[in-house]
Amino acid sequence: MNGLLVLLVLGAGIDQQMYNGIRHGWHSPTMDVVMSTVTQAGEDYTALGSGMALYLGGGPELKRTAALATCSCLGATAVLLGVRAIVNRPRPEEPDPGWVNSSFPSGHATSYFSAATVYSLKFPKLLPYLGVGGALVAISRIYLGRHWPSDVLAGALLGTGAGLLTTRLEKPISRLLNLEDSRFSVLQPGGGSALNILTVRF
Repeated sequence: MNGLLVLLVLGAGIDQQMYNGIRHGWHSPTMDVVMSTVTQAGEDYTALGSGMALYLGGGPELKRTAALATCSCLGATAVLLGVRAIVNRPRPEEPDPGWVNSSFPSGHATSYFSAATVYSLKFPKLLPYLGVGGALVAISRIYLGRHWPSDVLAGALLGTGAGLLTTRLEKPISRLLNLEDSRFSVLQPGGGSALNILTVRF
């Protein structure tokens, strides 16, 4: 028990030190613009919107992957909200944001990594680019004063886990959403049943 307390104290100290270093040590007008722009890649609407665009404009394999990435993002977000309700951690510069917007884990990191993991597994050549993007999103949340480093790490792990699980369950998910048919389209004629499933389940 004493050892656990020591680890928690040390962890909190490292969290604070890393936060101060990035938040205050890297500050510059140029970085302000870069980080404010990069952080948008972790918004829920970015993950879901890009998935929709890829789905509508892609071939059968890209459609399937985009649908899986969307499922991963939605599932990860549901888990995130549950964790936030339990932990309800204040944000670094916002003492009482309410549990829905609490700090742990980072929603941006969760959203980005949940989708990026699926795309990386299905299209391995994208891994380096998506990995760099993930690192930038994670750093941006600390730089902008929105999250502690441990929040971002937890979000990245949650998102990655959701992506791995979704990809592992690709076959049952594909059957559930009728993705095994290469002509499948959630938003096109003939895809009504799949759309209903998405609406009810998520």
